[in-house]
Amino acid sequence: MADIDTIVSVPVHVPPELVRDFDFYNPEGYLDDVHLAWKRVQETMPDIFWTPHYGGHWVALRGDDIKHMQQDYAHFSHREMFLPKGIIPFQLPVQLDPPQHGPYRKLFMHAFLPRALEEVDRKARAVAIELIDQIAPQGECEFVAEFAGAMPIMAFLTMMDLPREDCRRLRGYAIYMSKPIHPKSQESWAAISNYIGEWIERRRKAPGDDLISRIIDGKIEDRPLDADEVFNLCLLMLGGGLDTVVSMTTFMANFLAGHPDHRRQLIERPELVDPAVEEFVRRFGTTNTARQITQDMDYNGLRFAQDDMIVLANPLSGMDDRDNDDPLTVDFERRKRSHATFGLGPHTCPGAVLARRELKIFLQERLKRIPDFRIKPGTRPVFTTGVVNALTELHLEWEPKTV
Repeated sequence: MADIDTIVSVPVHVPPELVRDFDFYNPEGYLDDVHLAWKRVQETMPDIFWTPHYGGHWVALRGDDIKHMQQDYAHFSHREMFLPKGIIPFQLPVQLDPPQHGPYRKLFMHAFLPRALEEVDRKARAVAIELIDQIAPQGECEFVAEFAGAMPIMAFLTMMDLPREDCRRLRGYAIYMSKPIHPKSQESWAAISNYIGEWIERRRKAPGDDLISRIIDGKIEDRPLDADEVFNLCLLMLGGGLDTVVSMTTFMANFLAGHPDHRRQLIERPELVDPAVEEFVRRFGTTNTARQITQDMDYNGLRFAQDDMIVLANPLSGMDDRDNDDPLTVDFERRKRSHATFGLGPHTCPGAVLARRELKIFLQERLKRIPDFRIKPGTRPVFTTGVVNALTELHLEWEPKTV
């Protein structure tokens, strides 16, 4: 395979003073704390700058720009959302812009309505309790493998009526799916594609009331979906449940492990759980997605060229001190908070409602059963970044609990 990180020369429309040698898969210091590493980028670099990495692209660091670009799909198109370009399979409908985007989105929005989520919520809570009760007597766990990498994925498996026992295998694929420069990324995408393809064929032969069957039977403007459309939609739904909520849950656990006062606050004041979820979503955002600029244009004194790529460092919207006072502090009683973690406008993540429910379940059930825990001495959290900010390893310990 050719070098994935293609370095290019600076285009004539890019001011030299805005050029930085920046690799968004490797920001300085991310191994110690990925969010603080990105925050340093925000504080030390121009609001929007250009880097020659991955074919050359812009990077937007501030909340106002990120929010504008998330919503202005006419100029900042979703048709290319990942860098390097073309290395992650096409994502339908997130890589379509309105009006083409809307009809596809409607095909699965019913799955995220409150009534439809009640059963998923019930099963996700049961899984959370089961997993916590399993690890409580141990007095320690590797949190990603033994909880965060299981509970949210099982919720999506419930929605798609897929076997729970496939959870660990799917999580193994997900680890590399959001890391397109990793040698195992393409192999993982191929494996997950084969997996969902097999289940599509099974549901064609024996349909049910699950999400895959409904997508197979779906129509766009009174025409049936073709095979590629069914596959891409099902791949998106499954892939969307394998990564970001896992990452967010782990960031929450990592923070709470080192902040007993925050744990105590949630235990003593359960009414703070909902705002706590929103505060964690603001402070520990996950995805850094890209947009393709649709035409030559001026933007806030900059000249963008048609087909330029720009990475939106979405988590930095929640950490922008222009939008949030003291943004690095986690304050469950914060009066005003602003973020773009789940996107804005027509492409707002449809799974945001489910994600918030899952995060709430984690806080309620974990703190009820294991209220005091800490990072295991001699270990350190393992961070990663790129398309998704994540913790891939987190060792926790506590006094063993008899359930």
